[in-house]
Amino acid sequence: MLRDPSQIPDGVLANQVYQCIVNDCCYGPLVDCIKHAIGHEHEVLLRDLLLEKNLSFLDEDQLRAKGYDKTPDFILQVPVAVEGHIIHWIESKASFGDECSHHAYLHDQFWSYWNRFGPGLVIYWYGFIQELDCNRERGILLHACFPTDIVTLCHSTASP
Repeated sequence: MLRDPSQIPDGVLANQVYQCIVNDCCYGPLVDCIKHAIGHEHEVLLRDLLLEKNLSFLDEDQLRAKGYDKTPDFILQVPVAVEGHIIHWIESKASFGDECSHHAYLHDQFWSYWNRFGPGLVIYWYGFIQELDCNRERGILLHACFPTDIVTLCHSTASP
């Protein structure tokens, strides 16, 4: 009935439940729209940075069209190195990487990406708890911004 308050027989209660849902500042539909928009904005920012560095990639939509069900935001068509680690994919998270959400992402997303595509990079645009960056040697790096020390097969794209 929370998904469809019109099913509540008491009209006053149905209206109150609807108002609670609409005004929920943590999990309501408006908050979901805002989170989705911010996430999309950061994916566009990441796409622009990849294009600026002349890195060839496939995005989530292109991967889904090829039949992949679980996909990171971007797969690099030619892997790069970041801080001496090879990177095949990049995931954008427009959030802070806290312990609870990061462990859920590791379980639900990141290890699946690692199994399918190899090592990758997660960008938590709003920072993360440093101790969570403990899977580098296993193939999942964390960053709070787009790396400036990318090494490609041809040359380094380090920023001045």
